[in-house]
Amino acid sequence: MKKIVSIVLALALVLLCVGAAMADNGTLTIENATASQDYVAYKIFSAEYTGNAASSTATPITGVVYTIAAAKESLIDANAPFEISTAVGQNGEHIINKKTTASDQDVIDWLKDNYSSFDATGTALTYNENGTATSSLPYGYYYITSSLGTAISVDTLNSAVSVKDKNPSTPTGPDKEITAEDSSVDEALDGSGYQKKLNEAGVGSVETFTVDFNATNWKKAAGNVEATRMTVYNFKDTPVGLDINTSSFVVTVNYGTSAAETVTVTPVKDANGVVTFDIPWVDGDNFKYQAQAGNGELIPVHITYTATVTAAAATVVAPNEVKIAYNNDPDNNQLGEPSTTTTKTYKFKLLKTDATNNPLLGAEFELYYGDGTGSPLHFTMVEAGVYRYDASAQNTHIAPVGDNAQALILGLDDASYTLKEVVVPAGYNKAADKAVTGLSPVDAADAAITTVTVVNNQGTELPSTGGIGTTIFYILGGLLVIGAAVILVARRKAQD
Repeated sequence: MKKIVSIVLALALVLLCVGAAMADNGTLTIENATASQDYVAYKIFSAEYTGNAASSTATPITGVVYTIAAAKESLIDANAPFEISTAVGQNGEHIINKKTTASDQDVIDWLKDNYSSFDATGTALTYNENGTATSSLPYGYYYITSSLGTAISVDTLNSAVSVKDKNPSTPTGPDKEITAEDSSVDEALDGSGYQKKLNEAGVGSVETFTVDFNATNWKKAAGNVEATRMTVYNFKDTPVGLDINTSSFVVTVNYGTSAAETVTVTPVKDANGVVTFDIPWVDGDNFKYQAQAGNGELIPVHITYTATVTAAAATVVAPNEVKIAYNNDPDNNQLGEPSTTTTKTYKFKLLKTDATNNPLLGAEFELYYGDGTGSPLHFTMVEAGVYRYDASAQNTHIAPVGDNAQALILGLDDASYTLKEVVVPAGYNKAADKAVTGLSPVDAADAAITTVTVVNNQGTELPSTGGIGTTIFYILGGLLVIGAAVILVARRKAQD
């Protein structure tokens, strides 16, 4: 019986020791954590609690004392904001207190310079996909850092303590540009097949746009305010003179990295042509995307899509404004400044004159890309003398009208063209083909619009029937008749 009792008491003692050991450990949780960053907790002092440090529902903590390891006492010099007491704690180490003359900021500043002397390596915390980093650590007073470069917190650990990382960077962007015009049009324009990366286009051209921004899982706040957890990013494009193709969107998260992922989005276009969609950023409690090595905490997002230049762009510059916001609050959570590109069409005036520079009506022209070897371009006549490029139209003729014998040609790309006269004014010779270059942008003032003048010369008068052209024939004929008569008379005399 004595042996049994001894064994039971021994087991109970072991269990008590294990329980005590477990009770001396708590869980440290870093909220607002970033996947690509390192979080390390450096133990400065041990902590001993009065009350129950292991449960928030049982007897609460009524007090705490801090003790310093004997080997570290020499670190507390005259400049330290702490002082060592002669009293000792339950572990036999001296109790340490903050000096009454030291402020909290004095403590933080001093620990920033000395924490590694207390704990050379610290304890790394493990990142969780829900945006936290955790570790089980002995009770104590800790200085916590992240690889973002600044201290997160100085805190006392009991059973469970959460601190927030207020250091995340702010997401950036958007940057937006036109990356290429419709390739078939470009090849026709310059003859080289080179896809120009300019904001120049003709009506009907299909433009490709790109938007880039850097997302993060958290947004840093000013001062001591908690960082904002990102749950969704919101895209909005407000076009003028452009019809966005909602089925053309391709969204890539972690663009340019080995973890690049194409994300399915559902663009919606309203009655005004404004397109919006969301990029969900969390899945339950977890973030959907993580920053990759080398990018810090930034997660590059790359968006491409196309839009067709509409007839409205023939008379006004076509701006295309993109806004990125987050957490469904575009009024307060806009990401940076809006990014805008402007697409411009081009135009020129055609004047028809005679050789004395007087307006000349009655001519009609066709316009060709480049050197004029292809097919004529098609136009919609907006009004008399005003023609807008329209590949779907039937008409190819351009007719100058009015007192100035003028035509205005709109909606073209900035390229080289050839004018060919296909209907010639009565009494005039056909004009030579005319090269057209250096067109004016859509927003050019009327007086500054490139003007192309085509001159017709009057036809040369052919000889009349009473002119020298017929007289010579009469003279020659008469001489032949006289010569024949002379020969006839001479023969009769010879016979007599």
